Amino acid sequence: MGVPNGVKRDVARLDRDPEYVNPSQWGRRSGRCAECDFDWGECDYVALVGQCVRNVAVFGEALSRIDPAAAVAPGLWSANRYVWHTVDVLRFGTERLWTISADPSYGVPAWDENVVADVRAYDDLSPVVGLIALIEAAQAWRQAALEAPHDAATTHPEAGDICAFDVVQRNAHEACHHLWDVRRRLDESERPD
Repeated sequence: MGVPNGVKRDVARLDRDPEYVNPSQWGRRSGRCAECDFDWGECDYVALVGQCVRNVAVFGEALSRIDPAAAVAPGLWSANRYVWHTVDVLRFGTERLWTISADPSYGVPAWDENVVADVRAYDDLSPVVGLIALIEAAQAWRQAALEAPHDAATTHPEAGDICAFDVVQRNAHEACHHLWDVRRRLDESERPD
């Protein structure tokens, strides 16, 4: 894939120009996520890092009020699976940010969340340990995000060239969305404002 012919990749531009459209499949989106209300228009890199870390911080509160083994809705994953998936999202995100920082010419692989969930046997993993792992993963991710250069990109087999902003925005959405997934298991009267 990569950058379409005739398009010059300006990864630093993403931070300063909200009208810039990323040519990769992970391209810039507009508006808000219809489900979790994530703001795709947020272009402040540090704000996205902060949102992701804040969302991770409230997973435990939400998980403490539900059965983590129960599906959050019919046909969907359990809260425990979403916690462990978010751990892996942030771990893989950290590795992608390190690749952008240390060896961008190498590229990063795609991964399938369902295959990873099955191989790691999320249903057999402790939700308490999942929360500990989530906090640790978020701390490493935050450091990698804040240290990543804004003028480099690496290649992803499905998305083409991705930069630190692409990884941070996508991971911030994943954390927001999966917290929303876990919270939807809460009874409406128990949901925080």
